[in-house]
Amino acid sequence: MESEGTSAEVDISNPLVHSTNKNIIDWVLGTIGFKPDNNQLPVAPETSDPSQCSKCVCGLALQHKRIVGGVETLVNEYPWMVALQYNNRFYCGASLINNKYLLTAAHCVQGFNADRLSAVFFDHDRSSSYETATFTRRIRGIFKHNSYGNGGNYNNDIALLKLDQDVSLDAMTRPVCLPSTGKSFTGLNGIAVGWGATSEHGQVAMKLREVTVPIMSNRDCKKTGYNNRITDNMLCAGFPDGKKDSCQGDSGGPLHIINGSFHAIVGIVSWGEGCAQPNYPGVYSRVNRYITWIMSNTKDACYCKN
Repeated sequence: MESEGTSAEVDISNPLVHSTNKNIIDWVLGTIGFKPDNNQLPVAPETSDPSQCSKCVCGLALQHKRIVGGVETLVNEYPWMVALQYNNRFYCGASLINNKYLLTAAHCVQGFNADRLSAVFFDHDRSSSYETATFTRRIRGIFKHNSYGNGGNYNNDIALLKLDQDVSLDAMTRPVCLPSTGKSFTGLNGIAVGWGATSEHGQVAMKLREVTVPIMSNRDCKKTGYNNRITDNMLCAGFPDGKKDSCQGDSGGPLHIINGSFHAIVGIVSWGEGCAQPNYPGVYSRVNRYITWIMSNTKDACYCKN
């Protein structure tokens, strides 16, 4: 998360995951120190029995009070926020959307072996083993969008991860809501959440942070330095003069909007030119372009309502 005047905590050798000048996958691999395995096959979804799904609510933060003037989230404020690890090393974010699946960016799992992936729930300060009662799930299958990269760099940058064990959806463990289809969300404020760097070329944060940025129309985003690199499957959010943005290490994490008290994931942190650069807003995968794809690949899951 970009914030003015903040310091970094963890060193990363090639902190350019949020820049088009370097290959995002190379950065991720460099961070975790492993090469991808292109032989990983996803597990085909079954179909859930709605009668076996308990009633639950999506998108409700566990704590609503904001830190005045700050950008660090409250502990477990966003219960759907997940830290992805590869061989037990953090490298990307993801969001719980039901009792079986996480939503993340395709570039976070491109060619990765699911056996080496894990998802940590309820983490906040990654440097502390005592702050929160975390739990971990392994990844059973990776569902990367088949058209990822077609029609432009990071087009269709979206993926689903199937957990090896269901997550019990209750008062503490809540998924984020999926967004409505057919809406652009232009002019609304988006809230990006992640453990990403607090400055361009800086170090990733140990504590989960958030930043609020205005969502732009795609027409206006194409007038920025990106020009025609922006596709209909992307969403831009940021200020004309930069200053606030998602950054390296935030990849795969959510961009929310709040509808009343409910949070819906409208974007997935995808790519951008640097971090918080003027005329280069953050670029996110536009989630409501993929609702049919998400639902068709998660037929065995239980969803909550808002």
